[in-house]
Amino acid sequence: MKTLLGIFIVTILFSCGNSIEFKESPIPQMKRSLPVSALTFENINEQIIKPNCIQCHTGYDDYETVFNERENILDAVLKGRMPKNAAPLNDNLKGLLNTWVTSGAPRGGQNTSPVGTKLVATWESLSRKVFFPKCVQCHNPNGQASFLDLSTRQKFFDQRDDLLNNFEDVETSYLIEVVTDPDEPMPPSDSNIERLNKEEINTLIEWIKKGLP
Repeated sequence: MKTLLGIFIVTILFSCGNSIEFKESPIPQMKRSLPVSALTFENINEQIIKPNCIQCHTGYDDYETVFNERENILDAVLKGRMPKNAAPLNDNLKGLLNTWVTSGAPRGGQNTSPVGTKLVATWESLSRKVFFPKCVQCHNPNGQASFLDLSTRQKFFDQRDDLLNNFEDVETSYLIEVVTDPDEPMPPSDSNIERLNKEEINTLIEWIKKGLP
């Protein structure tokens, strides 16, 4: 009887041990504690973005662009979709990114809050709020749509005849047509990138009419 009881207890202990050993958290935890002061964009940029993201996502060197895309970036990293064509981030870096995002994605330094300026018809504003988060992931010199590079203001100007209708009748220009096309829109529907909203399209039209300031 004692022998059977002993075997039963050992079996229970081993079963519990196995269930604990193989249970995994859906979100990796950091292997070491990190002070809140270290949760800065500069730290995230140096450890994660520059080594793993910037080659394809050229706009990710900008804080506001990353802030606006933070949930999508975290989801892609945790699910292993990013980095693309490279080894996934280790659990410590995933934990660091998760902690930064869930802490509000602080900028750090003297400015600890996200830039909240209104979208205006300038290259600086549109590039940060529209082109880099919604277009340049593909439309860059190394992207799958490199034939239509939208990564610099100069590229827009160089392609003004075909892309912008040479600043005339802007509403029917190729660029405006593709971002408003109901059937084959840009960004593509399968890209999981949010389409341009009415405000962004109107600001884009205004920017072109002003000559790309």
